[in-house]
Amino acid sequence: MRGKIVFNGNGGGELIERVAPLLKAADGGSPQVLLVTAAWGPGEYGEGGIKEALYGQGVRPRMEGGFDQAVTNLCAWHVWSAFLQRRPDVARVCAEVDAARSIIRGWYQERTRFDAEMVRQAAALSRQRSRRFRLGALGSREPIGPDAVRSGAELVTLALGREILASVETLVQNDVRMLDSLVQAELQVLARTGLRMDPDWQAERARMADRILAADGIFFFGGNPTSLLEPLRFFDLQPALLEALRRGATFVCSSAGALVMCERMIVFDDRNPDPINRHFQLLDRGLGLVGGLQVLPHCMDRIHTDDPDNLAYLARRFGDRLCVGLNRESYLLMDLARQTATSFGNDGVYVFAADGVKRRYDRGEELGLA
Repeated sequence: MRGKIVFNGNGGGELIERVAPLLKAADGGSPQVLLVTAAWGPGEYGEGGIKEALYGQGVRPRMEGGFDQAVTNLCAWHVWSAFLQRRPDVARVCAEVDAARSIIRGWYQERTRFDAEMVRQAAALSRQRSRRFRLGALGSREPIGPDAVRSGAELVTLALGREILASVETLVQNDVRMLDSLVQAELQVLARTGLRMDPDWQAERARMADRILAADGIFFFGGNPTSLLEPLRFFDLQPALLEALRRGATFVCSSAGALVMCERMIVFDDRNPDPINRHFQLLDRGLGLVGGLQVLPHCMDRIHTDDPDNLAYLARRFGDRLCVGLNRESYLLMDLARQTATSFGNDGVYVFAADGVKRRYDRGEELGLA
């Protein structure tokens, strides 16, 4: 695996300038760049400013038939939409399955919201009873023997601590069950349509896969994560993307583009009008091109990073992955050949640990991925 993946929290005007030195063609010439703007939905074609920024950083256009062939758009969202318009039978099955997935997801998210609120309230009550309480310390010490003398406050915090740990474990299992249910529903599209044997689907998939494999650099931009994920998953482009990385391509993934690279897509409960009481939500499984890493874009905007209990809850709920927070000027470079992850932005890269500690990695510092 020779490729690289750049993660950014919320790409701004400096994104292209920051990553341009990483875009290299195998033959030493000007790189072939592919834009994936499906997260913009119907606005997918509004990439003019991005192309101009790439030209300004030395990417040379190659005009053929009046169009630049050096910087192109995969147009995944429009290809997907057009295919469903041509195939109303497939569109009906997709709509039915999507409705089922929405109900499944909604039910689990309501359940998750309840359990997460129980954790928050139990932690708040524990802090009232004991100044020494830290969610990150739960389970780290041997329990006091059953005959030990305890104060009333100690009895409360001990009981609530057990409930917090039980609720977090419930949340972890809820996440697993929800993903299993979503996958089962998704497989019905293939089972009921025979999509993979459809010549039209095969032709569209092959065309997009060829463009992915021809690219030296691929940009995945922010926006609606579902709009970005669905076309890529519908045409089963994960194998082509993985092969592009194996051959040495560089992926640049910002905001929603960073989310879809992970095994799981974690978003925030924007429906709650109180930003203090918003909870993390598992939206869906991602493409899984990066394992063992949970990227959390818009870090300082959406995560209360000064609250150790909040960070401990986040890291424990997604404890089988390294929880990494990124801001607008945070950049994390994963070199797959060297198996390293290095911070190289003006802002730091933040890692949230189960003990509630926030660790910042500045330019040039490597994260421990083991």
